[in-house]
Amino acid sequence: MTEMNARKGRPSPQPALGGTGASRMLRPARKGPGGAKGGFTLVEVLVTIVVIAFGCLAALLMQSNALRSNTMSDNMTVATFLAESEMERLKSLTFEEMTAEIGDRGPDATWWADRMNQVCPTTTPETCQAKYPFEMQLRYFSRYPTNYSNMAEVSVAWRDNTGRHTVNNAAVMTDLSF
Repeated sequence: MTEMNARKGRPSPQPALGGTGASRMLRPARKGPGGAKGGFTLVEVLVTIVVIAFGCLAALLMQSNALRSNTMSDNMTVATFLAESEMERLKSLTFEEMTAEIGDRGPDATWWADRMNQVCPTTTPETCQAKYPFEMQLRYFSRYPTNYSNMAEVSVAWRDNTGRHTVNNAAVMTDLSF
């Protein structure tokens, strides 16, 4: 067999010209197992892209869930603050003053504006109301057989894209002056 037949019709490479750098430039590309040239195949690159895409998608979904949970937690904290503030106001009333308020009603406008200023001290009331679209319902009722006990219930509710949420706070007020 000649040199041409051994290389399947290709001429033999030129001899190296006195150094490793020149000899590397003149050599043909090395072949890997099975005769394939080195590097990545299109299938390998596509599989890698798909794996990276799924990883990025998972990270985005995790961030989205974290943001939703953070917003829900923030709304729950503010709603609890509003409900507890109203309950503390009720506890400061005398029994006669509270009995005069028996029934269902919304919050006093001045009280509501003051509480929203505490929630959002650096913004306008309109901006704060847009960020926290709460509704408050106050229920005062006497449901006990004696005339010395009243029940107060404060509900703060809001609606978002996951549904309606409510924070309730209730207490029994008793007249101990008899």
